[in-house]
Formats: sequence, structure tokens, C-alpha cells
Amino acid sequence: MSQYHVLTRVEDGGAVALHQCIDNQQGELCVGLRQITYTVGWYNVGSEEAISWRRSGSTETAGTAEIRSGLYRFAQLRSLINRIGVNFRLRLNMFTNIVELQVPNGWEIHVTVGLLSLLGLDDGLHGVWLESGTYIGDLAVIKTLQIHLEQLSTTGNYVDGAPSTLLANVGLGRYAFGDTVTVRFEQPVFRPLRNGYIQNWR
Repeated sequence: MSQYHVLTRVEDGGAVALHQCIDNQQGELCVGLRQITYTVGWYNVGSEEAISWRRSGSTETAGTAEIRSGLYRFAQLRSLINRIGVNFRLRLNMFTNIVELQVPNGWEIHVTVGLLSLLGLDDGLHGVWLESGTYIGDLAVIKTLQIHLEQLSTTGNYVDGAPSTLLANVGLGRYAFGDTVTVRFEQPVFRPLRNGYIQNWR
């Protein structure tokens, strides 16, 4: 007999008590995700992120642009950097997702760690002033939501070779902060529940 459970307000990760305990002593029951509704409420730029610039060889900052916390698309970040006014250029190859940051001759730029990480430029560059030249990165974009369920049996359920409680991956399309999206799975993948009595979902 199928049971349908709707979980709400799961943001805090707390357990949700089941109205009727699930008896899986025989280890024959499985669970699958039929539908998920989520609201985009995450940021890709946190607090205290900024871009500073100065002339090459100088120790005095010529200017600083503080970036407010939020969920930024690449075009918005590109606009912020490109309008600094000293010919910094940020480009994205839409086919490869490769980012190019061009620092013009005679200038240096300092980018805080969170922005460097978002632009994929964080390999050994954080905390340093970038001299003139071209820097290559791989734009970090959230493409999937991973749905975990602690009551899954981790026997036979592996991610990258390690036992996992991953129930499903939900692909994300283009989104903006505050968007609410519903995704339905007509043919969900069913994964085995752990053996025993299950009294809550988490």
C-alpha cells in the first residue's frame, strides 16, 4: 500500500514525526520523491565582498567597490566590474562557462575571497593583488539541489563510492532570488529504506 507524505518547513533540518509509524522490519520498503516545491532563498555573494584597484607599483588604493550580499547573475557582476572605469573586463564564454578577468596595463585589482571563489579564480589568488594580465576561472553556478533522507538504507546507495542518504537530485534552470518552483517526478527513482521501525522523516 502506498503512503504519501508531504513535508513542509524543512529548512531547519529537524525531524518530522510520522502520524503512522512505518514498519520496515523486513527491509522491503522503498521511498521516492514525487514532487518538490522550493523557493530560491540562497545567495551566491555573501557579506563583506568587495573589489579594490590601484595603480601598478602603488600601495595606495585608488578605489573600492563594495558588493552587497545577494544572488547575482553573471551579467550583474560583469557590469559592476566593467564600470569601474579603468578598463577592467570580465567575460564569460557561454558554451564553456569559462570566465576571463582582464586587468589592464598599469593597474592591479584585489578581489575578496568569496567573489574569487564564485568566479573560479580562487586557486592561490586570494589575499593578493592581481597584476595586469588575463586570469581564467570556471564560474561556480548552483545547478542541482540534493535531497537527502536520513531514513534511507545506505547499503547499496552510494555517491562517489561512499554510502549516502541522497534520495534525489533536482535540476535547476534559470532562477532569480524569490522564485518559487515546483518540480514533479512522473517516474521517481525508489530507494530502499533502512530496516526497522521508522517514526520520523529527516
